Amino acid sequence: MSGFYPVPPTLTARLVAKVPSELYAQRETEWLLPSTLKPPPIFLEGITTDTNGNLYVVDVPYGRVLKLDLHGSGQFSVVAEWDGEPNGLALSDDGTLGVADYKQGVLRLDPADGKVTPLLTRRNLERFKGPNDLIYAKNGDMYFTDQGQTGLTDPTGHVYRLGPTGKLDALITNGPSPNGLVLSPDEKFLYVAMTRDNSVWRCPLHPDGTTTKVVRFYGLTVDSLGNLFICHPGLSCVFVVEPTGIPKARIVMPGAGGAAGKAHVTNCIFGSTAADAQTLYFVDSSGAGIYAVDWDAPAGTPLRASNVTTGP
Repeated sequence: MSGFYPVPPTLTARLVAKVPSELYAQRETEWLLPSTLKPPPIFLEGITTDTNGNLYVVDVPYGRVLKLDLHGSGQFSVVAEWDGEPNGLALSDDGTLGVADYKQGVLRLDPADGKVTPLLTRRNLERFKGPNDLIYAKNGDMYFTDQGQTGLTDPTGHVYRLGPTGKLDALITNGPSPNGLVLSPDEKFLYVAMTRDNSVWRCPLHPDGTTTKVVRFYGLTVDSLGNLFICHPGLSCVFVVEPTGIPKARIVMPGAGGAAGKAHVTNCIFGSTAADAQTLYFVDSSGAGIYAVDWDAPAGTPLRASNVTTGP
């Protein structure tokens, strides 16, 4: 026993695919990892899936979105490339991808032709600090985090909600590095990862669109039973906790005994097709790998997590 709860079981994921080195971008970039102060050859985040069996990830330093054909060729391809630093991806009901881009704001990407267009680049004429992640609610509302360089010494990160009419509401204005976010299955709660605070905030969503009595909790991808999946880059694993916060499982990569500190597990999502609705995919950002593990409850909605507790 550990504390009041039994030690949760450890599940080992399987490698699905790795981005081949010939698809690495060959150009200069200003994007740096704080731990190395030099640009990495590739850094994946923003994992999401569609109902056609495709998996999408962003290559942050080089302003790219890559696609993996999960159930067909099993090959990666470049969907789009632009002058940006994309972090988060979310699939909209119209089949386009919302993109949270640190440099350019919130964008829209049409995966059919690779066209990238601005969706929201300013608030009241002022540029954002640096958007990090986004999700869509069932009613079409978009929630996104504006992280920038905020942290414990500058807890001014924002969480916004953009309605279908274009109305923009600031739900949180005092976040110490708001990062990944996800909605509960009933969409009554919004979970937001506060990276530099090493915590996840649970935000009750009221009918008028406001939030009060925000508390620290766990998060961020959720299955149909409300279990929450936490990507932890520093420990190179995914933690699973029940809706009440009780530890349920730990998911690691193959050979995880020496993986901590070498890999960056930053994003996870359930598959969107009938064949993989009970499969949790997650990404090793610095290792360019996509991993998967079977789970006993399908995702309630295609939601995702990003950089939950530590990381860039």
